[in-house]
Amino acid sequence: MRRLLLLIPVVIAVAILGVLGADLVVQRVRARAQSDWLQTKNLSLAPVVKGLKEPTLIAWPPDGSKRMFILEREGRVRIAEADGTLRPTPLLDLSDNTSTSTEEGLLGLAFDPGFAQNGYVYVDYTANDASVNVVRYTLSPDKPNQIDPSTAALVMTIPKRSKFHNGGTLAFGPDGYLYISLGDDENSDEAQQLSSIFGKILRVDVDSGTQPYAIPPTNPFVDTPGARGEIWSYGLRNPWRFSFDRVTGDVWVGDVGDARMEEIDMQPAGSRGGENYGWPYYEGTECMQPDHCGDAGMVAPLVTYGHDMTCAVIGGYVYRGTSVLAFSGSYLFGDLCTGGVFTMAGSQQQGWKRVEVAFNPIKIDSFAEDPSGEVYISDMQGGIIYRIADGSIPAPPS
Repeated sequence: MRRLLLLIPVVIAVAILGVLGADLVVQRVRARAQSDWLQTKNLSLAPVVKGLKEPTLIAWPPDGSKRMFILEREGRVRIAEADGTLRPTPLLDLSDNTSTSTEEGLLGLAFDPGFAQNGYVYVDYTANDASVNVVRYTLSPDKPNQIDPSTAALVMTIPKRSKFHNGGTLAFGPDGYLYISLGDDENSDEAQQLSSIFGKILRVDVDSGTQPYAIPPTNPFVDTPGARGEIWSYGLRNPWRFSFDRVTGDVWVGDVGDARMEEIDMQPAGSRGGENYGWPYYEGTECMQPDHCGDAGMVAPLVTYGHDMTCAVIGGYVYRGTSVLAFSGSYLFGDLCTGGVFTMAGSQQQGWKRVEVAFNPIKIDSFAEDPSGEVYISDMQGGIIYRIADGSIPAPPS
């Protein structure tokens, strides 16, 4: 009995050491699992896909597979399985006719609202002749991992003079029309000219049966003499990324500024189009051309900020996921050069302020939204796709 009593402390000690050891193992596993995360006080980014070359956009085919279609700037659409594994063979390879000079490359992708029936996928890229091309391809359900290049149907080709300010976002709106962003081609005056489609967001009907597209009769300048009927909104410098809020239908636009300001614009759902966001008469809220400072009808940005460290705004998404409740209903956007992730605080009545959530050692060139509303970030420099795994919103600047 005495010997048994003497052994009890030893057993307890061993048990305690076992628990501590098990806890230490768990901590080590967790540390290893999160060793390549990007974590700051207010943001945690979890890597989900690695091994990419200059990813420019992420999209999820509406087929329930949970696969990711990832654009690489050189002209390839890569497939990542639900577990993040990259397929070695691209879904589509346009590298032979994709220019990657300066801001060019494979820039946009959108799925037709009738994708389940027709398999239509639209891409936006700059060709070797510097033109912006919007092309429709057909993905066959019999070959879900390969697009036949012979299915290409040209929707729009836009000759350009400059290799800058291409826009490049494609998105179908709640109305079923295809929206296309296009920069000013480094000819800023064209952003105000309704006879030009540069410096605009366009809206076209690609499902009407009219080839290559029809102009919706409700577009704002259909009946304006000399105007391009495709124009939906104008006065933009380089609307690099825009998105629809999946709940409200509002359109959010990140318009890259020139020497002074970056800006975030918003078009409310239900708009009839025709908004003029001011460029080049205004950069942000500053009037740049005195002859036009009194012009009526200019739509002011919601948020502007200077180029202290930042260089190019990257438009994002209103967060509608469930993993990070602190971000619910908040518009998340970023900056190319600093890896900054930002949101906004305020109201339409009181005004809005940019709130700095975190700065990260990456080059952000796009945000993405998966079918459940979770938000992702692509790192163009590191070739990694991150998921926003956790976060909080700091107090706005006073």
